[in-house]
Amino acid sequence: MKSSQMIRKQAQAGFTLIELIVVIVILGILAATALPRMFDMSGQARLAKMQAALGAVKAASATAHAAWLMNGGQLACAACSATSTAQAGSLVTAEGQSVIMLGGYPDVGGDGIANAAVTATGGIVTAANLSATDYALTTFAAASGSSTATTVNLSVASDAAHPNCRFTYTEATQTAGATGVQPVVAPIATVTDTLLTLTNCS
Repeated sequence: MKSSQMIRKQAQAGFTLIELIVVIVILGILAATALPRMFDMSGQARLAKMQAALGAVKAASATAHAAWLMNGGQLACAACSATSTAQAGSLVTAEGQSVIMLGGYPDVGGDGIANAAVTATGGIVTAANLSATDYALTTFAAASGSSTATTVNLSVASDAAHPNCRFTYTEATQTAGATGVQPVVAPIATVTDTLLTLTNCS
């Protein structure tokens, strides 16, 4: 009887030294790996923000193109109508605001007639509801498929401090259209996100 009581008391005495060491080692591993990830999530948050913006731009481009087709699919041009006067393009609106279209897709801050950048506002910025206070928006021109034409691109970066945490929207290519001649549309609008990585966003 006494021996069983002694065994029960010894069993309730506490943790052994081995058990304490194992617990300390596990806590050390967690402190070295998990805690830094918990407390420094800014790069991952920035990447998630940009992925959300990327999805918004892709969806806005596709939705605006569908609305443009449903509203007649007419391109805007300076003098391509039968009477050699300006022709208005099919109207597309988003959130009650007009979206400037070029080649059937949202424009990049141009006039909706030729591939020319004015500002980083207008077409795709309006369609995707991007704000210059939330993102660093810049435009730049680049050569398109043909040697003479240029496309205008919109670079959307997370902020000025992380310029490589970005993706690029390239507008469609549309010729201005000669007098009485309908403009020609070449490549459609595209979105490139090769720089959108955790390394560039951290």
